[in-house]
Amino acid sequence: MKKFFGSRWCAGSTAAIVLGTMLPCSTGGWAGAEPATAAADHDRITQVSVINALLLGQFDGTVAFASLLADGDFGLGTLDRLDGELVVLDGRGYQIKSDGAVVEVGPQSMIPFAVVTPFDQDGEMACPAVDSLTELELQLDRALGHPNNFVAIRIEAELAAITLRSVHPQSKPYRPINTRKDFQSVWQRENLRGTFVGIRSPRWAEGITVPGYHWHFLAADRRSGGHVLNCHVRGGTVRYDVCGNWLVKLAESADFDSVDLSVDLREELLRVERLRGEPAIPASGGQSEPQ
Repeated sequence: MKKFFGSRWCAGSTAAIVLGTMLPCSTGGWAGAEPATAAADHDRITQVSVINALLLGQFDGTVAFASLLADGDFGLGTLDRLDGELVVLDGRGYQIKSDGAVVEVGPQSMIPFAVVTPFDQDGEMACPAVDSLTELELQLDRALGHPNNFVAIRIEAELAAITLRSVHPQSKPYRPINTRKDFQSVWQRENLRGTFVGIRSPRWAEGITVPGYHWHFLAADRRSGGHVLNCHVRGGTVRYDVCGNWLVKLAESADFDSVDLSVDLREELLRVERLRGEPAIPASGGQSEPQ
C-alpha cells in the first residue's frame, strides 16, 4: 500500500497536515492520490486538533461548526470548554450536555476537537445481537477488515440498554482531564432505538487521534445520547465508509504551542475514552439519570 505525506498552510488560524493512502479502485487504477480533489474529499477523514491536546486541557474551540460541516456531514467530537459530547449526523450537529439534554448545535458554535467525513457508504451488513460494546467491536473487526485505514461506521440499532456519558463544561485556567475526577456524568437508557456514530482509527495513529473505536450515540427521538461506554444491542443495520485520506487541522496559537504533545498519554486516554465498567444489561429498576 503506497502512502504519501505532506503539509499545507490554511488561511486563518489553523494549519493542516494531510496523510493518505492510495487505495485500489474498481477500474484497476488508484483512488485517493489527490486529497484536494472532490473524489478524495469523499474519502477523507478531517480532524480538528489532536487527542493529546484535548487530554492536556486545550478546550477552547478553534473551528466554527459551520466550517466543520464543510468537511463532513458525519462524525463526533466535543464543544467549546468541553461542554458536552458532539454528534454530527446527516449534516446536523447535536450537543449532548452533562445533564443529558440534547441541543442542536448552531453554526457559530466553536469546536476544539472533532472527527468528521462526508459519509459515502462502501458497504452494509446486519448488526449482530451482542451484550457488550467489546463484543460488538470484535464482530465488526472480523467483518470490516482494513485495519490500517480509517472507517466511519453508522449503526441504526435497537437496544435493550446503553450506558452513556457526557462531560462537564470547564472553566479557565483549564487543567488536564486526568487531574479531574468529576469531569463526566454517566447514565443508562433502556429499550430504545437510535444511531451509533463511530470512527475506527488505525493503531498507528495513536497520540494524534483515538486509536481503535470511538462511539457516540443519538436516540431516534433526539432526546438522549452521549459517548458510548457500553451497550446491549438486539440488532440493526451497519453501514460503513472506508477512508484513505486523513486531514488534521492544528491551531496556530501560543496556547497550542505551550503543551508537550509528545508525552505518552495512553493510560489517560484509556480512562477517559475506553473504560467500560459493567455490561449494559437492562435493570429492573428502570433507566438511570446522569450522575
